[in-house]
Amino acid sequence: MTPEEAQEEETVVMLTGMMGGDVGQEEARRVLRKHKGDVQKAADAMLEGDRGEEESSTWQNTTQSSQDAVYNDPSSSSNNALATQSSSSTVIDLTSDDNDFTRTWQLNQAQSEVKFGPTERAPDPSWQMVTTNAPIDTQHDDRSLKDAIQASLADFNSDDLEMFPVEDGVREGGRPIALRPESSPITYAALIMQALFHVPQVRESVAKLRFPSSDPDAPRESYESIDSTVFSLVELFTNLDLAQLSSMVDKEVLPCLGPTPWDGSTEALGELSSDFFKNIGSLIEAQLNAQKSEDEPEVRLFQFQHAQAESRGNSYKVLNNKATLQGSVVMVETGDTFAPNDLISRLSSNLSRYTGSVTAHDVIVEPMELVAFHLKLISSATSGPGKPSAEPFIYPKHFYLDRFLLENILIADKQRALEREMQVEIDELIKRKEFITHSDNRDTLKDLRASLHYYEHVAESNGNPDRQAAILRTSQKLRNIVDAIIAGVHGIIVEIDAKVEKLQADLAVVFDCPELQNHRYDLRAVFMHTGLPGRKQIYSYVQDNHGVWWKTIDYTVTEVSEETVLTDPTGLHLGAGPYLVIYSRHLSEEQMKAPVAWPKSLVDSVEDANQKFLSMLPPESAGKSNVPLAATASTSSMTSLSFPFSPAVFPGQEESQSMDVDAETHGVPM
Repeated sequence: MTPEEAQEEETVVMLTGMMGGDVGQEEARRVLRKHKGDVQKAADAMLEGDRGEEESSTWQNTTQSSQDAVYNDPSSSSNNALATQSSSSTVIDLTSDDNDFTRTWQLNQAQSEVKFGPTERAPDPSWQMVTTNAPIDTQHDDRSLKDAIQASLADFNSDDLEMFPVEDGVREGGRPIALRPESSPITYAALIMQALFHVPQVRESVAKLRFPSSDPDAPRESYESIDSTVFSLVELFTNLDLAQLSSMVDKEVLPCLGPTPWDGSTEALGELSSDFFKNIGSLIEAQLNAQKSEDEPEVRLFQFQHAQAESRGNSYKVLNNKATLQGSVVMVETGDTFAPNDLISRLSSNLSRYTGSVTAHDVIVEPMELVAFHLKLISSATSGPGKPSAEPFIYPKHFYLDRFLLENILIADKQRALEREMQVEIDELIKRKEFITHSDNRDTLKDLRASLHYYEHVAESNGNPDRQAAILRTSQKLRNIVDAIIAGVHGIIVEIDAKVEKLQADLAVVFDCPELQNHRYDLRAVFMHTGLPGRKQIYSYVQDNHGVWWKTIDYTVTEVSEETVLTDPTGLHLGAGPYLVIYSRHLSEEQMKAPVAWPKSLVDSVEDANQKFLSMLPPESAGKSNVPLAATASTSSMTSLSFPFSPAVFPGQEESQSMDVDAETHGVPM
């Protein structure tokens, strides 16, 4: 097979995958040839029903030059065939279980030689959020899917950043800064870095990373042992705190942290985000431990120690065959396979195993300041791989880690036993009620009441006395039956319902005891994916130090409610949704609002850049900014350092118009 033929076969496989099995490989090949190998045009044509029936040219047994001759010859019969298009159409129903939409996004797996041109149509805003209950207009499904594919593919394959007028780039009040990478495939890493800045414990720890002394005669060991990447983090965080820009475009900080480019798939996004989170955590934590004194305890900001332990009655032991391990991201399986489909239930199920009187638990030996959960979608065998979950995954705004700690294994085990007992009792009561009220999986009493309602309120005699008498007799019989059933079982049903309600209430608070409520962790960030490829198809929710939640998509940051953060159904129908959540230890309001002391040299450089930036703007635009600077400056004297950054570039400006802010005074590109 020639390279051209191999390339064609790969493209045909992509196109058939995109159509979800509605188009065969031969049809896809005909359409591809008909459109001269243009993948995007071929995809558009197939979405509109073109199956290339009249295609006559071939790539088989030809060279690339002969192909070009066929395509460019106006007299070529194959070229004439390219103008013919089928009038059939295909309506794709997003609610159908017959369409495997995750295969649609296999276009992102194309070889680098295949280039997708940008769409002429702006991205469809409705594809930024796929709601659970919103009705789907099936008359426009095919066009909506086509537009969404075009927009997301153009977005995913393009590194061009949207530009906006410089006066629109002013940061208003305490609104978070949107961190944007120059390269779209590492957008996920920018969202993680922005979120970590908003985790109070991380922000404070990064501010503690040491800079060299300003004394030229001082020992330089500390400076020489610290990688410049650490300084990049400090400078980046300083800018995220104090810069007056609404958005910063990073050119070199994120790439030097080594994120793997994202290929557009949902599964890869969670894996890559987890790996990047671990790497950043290891970098910060290693430096904090390297600079601490010998008598200070080891810093556990990201990493925690965990092991396996067995409990039996009033004793437990840590298993010898399970050495204490380090962890920072916990993988949690989600999807329609599990019930209930929530974070704490899934953790309890994953971390505990019961065998007779012995219980085995994966427990945390030494807790940490923050923990991330990688949410991995697992579908049941009946729904097929990659099929969407029927229900959203639930994560709480806070939870207590105590039940998962080694020090609490015995008391937690007692509560777990009580939990299992209550659940068994609830299940038995529900079965008893169903036995009384159901027959052949139908609610008998409900059916009788429906029939009674028909004869009493719907049935008409149409003036026929005999029919009227029959209706009355039937309704009276049904009334007697219903009354008899109610008289016989009503009390039992009411009693069962009352017991179930009380047990469920007790079950919800079974772990709400003082001994298991000492380590509270609060939700700090949530990362979402719509299910489509592209930098605008992933976004984050972060909470600032005033408790306000913000949503960041590319360069846009908007305030949202807590309810939106906890219940966003985006991506549910495309097998996507939340893929990473971050929690950190609970802090008081005073601790949340405490200012961070950044190195004075960096604060001064940010102030200088802010003044130059605001001086370029009209007064009404410059007046929007309201970020205090002097209050956060450190009183220590630091040496101005140079960093391997490109000059600052503001959105909407050319690099040559960047106010002459060089790498030594303001390293983070804007």
